[in-house]
Amino acid sequence: MLADLERLARGERIGLPLAQLFVPQGFVPAADGRVPLAVHFQGGLTIAEENFMRMGRPGVLIASTLSGRSGAFGEPYRDPAAFRTLLAAGERELSARSGREVHFGPVLITFFSAGYGAVRELLRVPEFFERIDALVSADSIYASVVAQDVRAPDAAQMVDFLRFAQAAARGDKTFVLVHGGYQTDYASTAECADLVLASVAGRRELGRGYTERGVPIAAECHRRGFHLYSFDEATPGIHVDCLWMIPELVRRHVAPLR
Repeated sequence: MLADLERLARGERIGLPLAQLFVPQGFVPAADGRVPLAVHFQGGLTIAEENFMRMGRPGVLIASTLSGRSGAFGEPYRDPAAFRTLLAAGERELSARSGREVHFGPVLITFFSAGYGAVRELLRVPEFFERIDALVSADSIYASVVAQDVRAPDAAQMVDFLRFAQAAARGDKTFVLVHGGYQTDYASTAECADLVLASVAGRRELGRGYTERGVPIAAECHRRGFHLYSFDEATPGIHVDCLWMIPELVRRHVAPLR
């Protein structure tokens, strides 16, 4: 996949705590020092950078260098100081590079697979919930089930995603969620999407057309800033395809920045 694409990610890469800052070639901060920020969890640095460039958005990217299952992403961010430290380090490095003080403005978070573990921890913190403008979940968000014979996601693990979805449905945030149709021992992305959908009184309508990569959209739902796409495919391939959909989803649904 990556080998078939023209490489667009040219710029400077700066190490941060638990992550890497990517500053695109030619980046110049706005006169007021406000820098739009995209943060990505899981999927690899190169893919995160290429996806960021294909979003066509201004600003910079912080891509997580963590790997593993959801616990590996969640554990470092259970202490809110970790994300504060990450953002402060990024602003400090960018200020030094720019020769003047800058600060991060709107925050877009994209996440794939186990990356939801970090996002779940961030949404629990009121100041982060408020600061995050948009979430794009690329076949992410899993949960424990209530019981082996009750295939329902544990609501305690979902509550802040539900709150964010409801804020998006009111038009206060943007939440884009895509998922495949494969099953897991724990609550799958499809089962978790069912709960998120119910939280905004939404229902899936017949999908319209294909993604830019040619994946047929089985069903979708749109409620102001909330957008859900379902794919019937139940193979590992759809999981990876969702990662590659991130730029398209951002261009479709996350408001452009000036």
